[in-house]
Amino acid sequence: MSTHPIPTSFRLRRRKWTVKRSEAHKNHYAGTAVPKQIVIFDKARDRARSALEQQKTFWHESTHAVLMTMGHALAYDEKFVTQFGLLLEEMIRTARFEEQS
Repeated sequence: MSTHPIPTSFRLRRRKWTVKRSEAHKNHYAGTAVPKQIVIFDKARDRARSALEQQKTFWHESTHAVLMTMGHALAYDEKFVTQFGLLLEEMIRTARFEEQS
């Protein structure tokens, strides 16, 4: 499976979100999203995480970011966010585009 680069920033409703990479979190999270920042950890549960695992974490955390921006009740529903984020990651990873002239 190929991976796509993880962005360093993006905008939602004109608000800039930064994306940072960090060493393992003491609570073993794979990533976190707080207003205007996503952090992707390179280790979780004391093991290194592959590029694909980190990419999936980015899409999971960006799903939190979108839902937080919307003020949506599902923003903190981990089951929903995980399922949606995995589908979003698969869609982006497998998307094929028409060539532009």
